Amino acid sequence: VVEAQAPIEVTYDVVIVGGGGAGLAAAVSASDQGASVILIEKAGFLGGNSIVSGGIYNAADPELQEPLGIEDSVELHIQQTWEGGDKVADLDLVTVLCSNALDGLHWLESMGMEFDGTITQGVGSLYRRTHSAVMPNGTGYIKCFTDNLAQKENVSIIMETEGKSLITDESGAVVGVIAQGRDGETITLHANKGVVLATGGFA
Repeated sequence: VVEAQAPIEVTYDVVIVGGGGAGLAAAVSASDQGASVILIEKAGFLGGNSIVSGGIYNAADPELQEPLGIEDSVELHIQQTWEGGDKVADLDLVTVLCSNALDGLHWLESMGMEFDGTITQGVGSLYRRTHSAVMPNGTGYIKCFTDNLAQKENVSIIMETEGKSLITDESGAVVGVIAQGRDGETITLHANKGVVLATGGFA
């Protein structure tokens, strides 16, 4: 019989559930803004689906496309992304994604992420606007994020810890997460500024 471990209760500015690309990016962004961050990941490793992805990044990029005679724009990227998904996506979110794609690419590069400097049309892409990572699959992205986070004192990462439920206040706002640690202990995570759910469903 395994004895139940003592419950743990902590408070951070931001609580992030999920240690794939989205969760790690959120941790970098929040910590860069000065927030204290705790990220929990149910697996024993970071990366989720992102680490086994194709490693490609799509963004309209005039600097690389124009010398090749490729006519592209943020508007075309938005249109193709929305129509390519049978118009079931939230168009406002598609617009945010595509409008910020190039800035996101430069943000990654500022942290040391390496792309090969070419423009191709990656598998599943709808147009020739694909930037390819130097490292295989999604490993470069995850290394970029984890290397960045390793230098920060305001970020904690707990592995093998699964989010179980959300904590809400009287108004219904989400203010924390109840999780279960690797030894079965209950971990209560209070968030002063917000909870980020980045649980895409690694499989």
